[in-house]
Amino acid sequence: MGLGASFGFICLLVSVYDWMPRKYTAIFIGLSQFIGTLGPMLAAGPLDNLSQSSGVTWQSVFIYLGVFGGVLSVLVLAFVENNQEKARNFVILYKPEKIISSLKRLFVRAQPWFLALLSVALYFTIEYLSENEGRSFLELKHVSEVSANYMITISWIGYAIGCPMLGFISDLRERRKEVFVLSAVFGLLAILGIMYSSELILLQVAFFLLGVSASGQSVCFASVSEQFSKQFVAVGFGLNNGMITLFSAINAPIIGFLIDHKRAGGVLSLSVYMFAFKVLIIIAVIAVVLALFFVKETYCKSQVTFTVAKK
Repeated sequence: MGLGASFGFICLLVSVYDWMPRKYTAIFIGLSQFIGTLGPMLAAGPLDNLSQSSGVTWQSVFIYLGVFGGVLSVLVLAFVENNQEKARNFVILYKPEKIISSLKRLFVRAQPWFLALLSVALYFTIEYLSENEGRSFLELKHVSEVSANYMITISWIGYAIGCPMLGFISDLRERRKEVFVLSAVFGLLAILGIMYSSELILLQVAFFLLGVSASGQSVCFASVSEQFSKQFVAVGFGLNNGMITLFSAINAPIIGFLIDHKRAGGVLSLSVYMFAFKVLIIIAVIAVVLALFFVKETYCKSQVTFTVAKK
């Protein structure tokens, strides 16, 4: 399932890069992320309550989704063209290059790695709270189960709104770095609000800001595309997506270990979560540091090709 999802997302990003105007890469990536957010938005609150009230099982939901995915695959195969390079009266050819030489490009330049780490730091918290301990943590703060579910939905609404919005701002101003700084600051404020506030309104605002913060990683993908020449953009997308997944797979068990260690056979209390969730604060601080001091501005221009200036 994970392998299939990774191919789907990378192919989507490459399609955006191939077919959409380069000037608006960030906003189109953001719009694609907005569509992808419909799943977690519906699953966290509405579908969960619907399954409890109507008795619809998760197996039935997966079967329906599988049928829909099969139909969609047939439509993609039938109607989606490969790329725009064959849309004219000529074909662009690239000199063949060994795979080892291609992969070396990932290790000799620091910026793609900084962008990948920033993507991890921006995105991890919303995914962790949605899939792991977010609801349990909120219930210990005396938030009802239904409200906790919808709190997760609010964060994904923030993500859905933030992806195209931050992409539009970045493309309009032709700046990437200021969007990264804004996203990182929002993320730090959000996790502090989630951990130390008990007011329902403030928690809702914090979860919404968390979603907007996480949406900054969609602009990271746009910036990654500016770090590689065209034939290696998919490699850059794969690096960014792979780092997000890898660190999510590592960080989640670390937090789980801290929860078990602090609990030590006792009752799972709010103080246990407050201790373990300090990791989320550290990750948010890392995002701010990366955005301020390590990630460089690209001005929405390719960093590996030259632009001819007209007199």
